[in-house]
Amino acid sequence: MGVSAAQWLSTLAAAGVPAFHCRRATGELSIVSRTPEFMAAMQSVSGRLDERSLLERLDEQWPSSAGADSFAIAAAHEPAWHCMIRAVEAEQGEYLAILRLPEELQAPSDAFFTIVENLPDVVTRFDREFRCRYANPPMAKLTGIPTETRLGKTHAEVGVSTDLATAFQAAYQRVFDTGKPVEIEFDYLAATGLRHYLGRATPEFDNEGRAQTVLSVVRDISDVRRLQHQLEQLARTDPLTSLLNRRSFTSRLDLELDRVRRSQGGFSLLLLDLDNFKDINDRFGHVAGDRVLETVGRILIEETRPHDVAARLGGDEFCVALIDTDAASAQAVAQRIGRRVSDITDEGRPLGISVSVGIAAAEEQDLTAQDLLARVDALMYQVKSGGNETGPS
Repeated sequence: MGVSAAQWLSTLAAAGVPAFHCRRATGELSIVSRTPEFMAAMQSVSGRLDERSLLERLDEQWPSSAGADSFAIAAAHEPAWHCMIRAVEAEQGEYLAILRLPEELQAPSDAFFTIVENLPDVVTRFDREFRCRYANPPMAKLTGIPTETRLGKTHAEVGVSTDLATAFQAAYQRVFDTGKPVEIEFDYLAATGLRHYLGRATPEFDNEGRAQTVLSVVRDISDVRRLQHQLEQLARTDPLTSLLNRRSFTSRLDLELDRVRRSQGGFSLLLLDLDNFKDINDRFGHVAGDRVLETVGRILIEETRPHDVAARLGGDEFCVALIDTDAASAQAVAQRIGRRVSDITDEGRPLGISVSVGIAAAEEQDLTAQDLLARVDALMYQVKSGGNETGPS
């Protein structure tokens, strides 16, 4: 049994030879597989020569009586190249080709290839027809699509989703049209789960200054994005109760007040202050006090709806915006919260906690969140001083 094309190619790859296995069937020439050195060699002439142009030239000069003997095909124009071709299984149209480029083009290619092949980022090159001309190993690892299968294909042809393929092509087209780099962020469901990526597509120019190909570098930024989200959450929420903090809450109230002024909705505001909270810290310690605040936070979440907004304004002061709720219904919510707060215990010990609640419905004259908060704050202190029970203004 003779040596197969795949075995020959493996031997040439081990020897560091730029070579490829090609097939000529029904008059059409195609590349089946390549050595890494061949892909590296093509990088060195990117913008001046690509696989499609190489195959077209080979096809034009292919001898009509090509048999088992080796033959050569060369191009004298820039960049000059030379291919030595040998039939491996001539009857099946299987051939092995060795590519030779001018010496001055080979050394930079080696450096580029060594660096790019070992990057953790995904590096690809696409031509103006959005066909892949190069993909480094991380691309195959990420997608599960072998490099040999991907080369010469568009995103759609290798099974990339329509939305993602369209986004990539739009980004690459902007690069070709403007000659400037373009960034793109996207989600991709990899073997490790849904990940978030940032890509930067950079133009590569030919000798006439025309963007000929796009070199894309894609980096997994899932961990960075997760940390960014965590930092945003910390900036928006109270670390003890996970409710919104004062700044985020007032910003949300301003948006709701805008709805009120445009007659597109309404809401009622509850301002809650724990009575004699300092005594709890003095009698049971600050750890017990923190547990009480955490419990109150949970009660507010459980007694309100998902579209309502709860916050800890600071200390033992809490606030809840009950969206599209009138003051009478808000009073019922306040009473339920009051009963649950009074039942709070710590390690089985009754704490005797109570809460004072001011209730006000948002009105058009409340120009800002601070105006409404000041109004409901005055009502809450009336309740706290014994002026009246929790009730609407």
